[in-house]
Amino acid sequence: MMDSVRDSEAERRLAEAAAWRVRLAEAEARTSLEFEQWLSEAKNQAAWQQVSRGWEMFDDLARAPAMMSVRDAAIDDAERTRRSLREPLRTRRWAGLAAAMVVLGFAGYAGYAWWNQPDDYSTAVGERRVITLADGSKLSLDTDSEVTVRYRAHERALQLLKGQARFDVAHDKKRPFSVVAGSQKVIATGTAFNIDMAGPRVLVTLIEGRVVVLDKSADTSQRLWTGRTELKSGQQLAAGARTPPEVTQANIARATAWTNGQIVFDDEPLSSIAERVNRYGGPQVVIADPKVGAMKISGVLNAGDTLGFVEIVTHYLPVRAFSEGPNTIALQGESRKAGSL
Repeated sequence: MMDSVRDSEAERRLAEAAAWRVRLAEAEARTSLEFEQWLSEAKNQAAWQQVSRGWEMFDDLARAPAMMSVRDAAIDDAERTRRSLREPLRTRRWAGLAAAMVVLGFAGYAGYAWWNQPDDYSTAVGERRVITLADGSKLSLDTDSEVTVRYRAHERALQLLKGQARFDVAHDKKRPFSVVAGSQKVIATGTAFNIDMAGPRVLVTLIEGRVVVLDKSADTSQRLWTGRTELKSGQQLAAGARTPPEVTQANIARATAWTNGQIVFDDEPLSSIAERVNRYGGPQVVIADPKVGAMKISGVLNAGDTLGFVEIVTHYLPVRAFSEGPNTIALQGESRKAGSL
């Protein structure tokens, strides 16, 4: 009998705490004289802490559109409880308990979503960033790039959504470090590698250590990691969306030059260089003539120095540059004379 009375009292206090949570939220107030009087009882304080613990912690998440319907349901149930506080004990008991459980359930769900929400890091056009992650690993982002990071107890899971990034991984055998980029998944425990997915193929360049690269390009459903390639230091894996990976020796200086703000091109077609130069903003270089785009050149350029690129090309190759608007430079063969820059 005494246990039943204690349960009823605990449920009543939870219902009152849920009602106060709603009342204060509606008034956009932190406290009131009446609320402070109610809170002065130690048992009421315990009930208030139980209801408020998750609600306050995840208030920002609660405002997200995806969570609003859940939050509104909790508020409606708790508000009905507040209006029913004058009803008989039995009815009030169950209504109050239901409202409190909805409030607590929302807080728990919000907490779960908050802890499992990945961190997102990105750069604007022309920007580069270096981020130190929670485990000491370093993430370097090239221009116009984006990476999501989700750390869990037994894994460090990242995804390169666009652009290029370098990963210097802190050693941790118990928590493998993986990065998904297109149809490739790179797995390491402690090493350094670069992933470039700005072009038509995903390029994985191993700077030091060893990594395993899983592939699902052969899987038409794009659900299964069907292939497995182990890279050694100095190797590069190139893979298209529907083509098997190809491993070659890498030019590490070229692959990582962007981390020093440079673009290195070694006997590379102009069309490919122009694509990389354009990623850093400024005037955009267009090449309409395939013959001009196929011309090759070597050199080093500061990232973002579009005019420097144009000067090098027109000096060493039979190419002229023409303005096609305030933000566009066209490269053409020398046969065209009028209007050259």
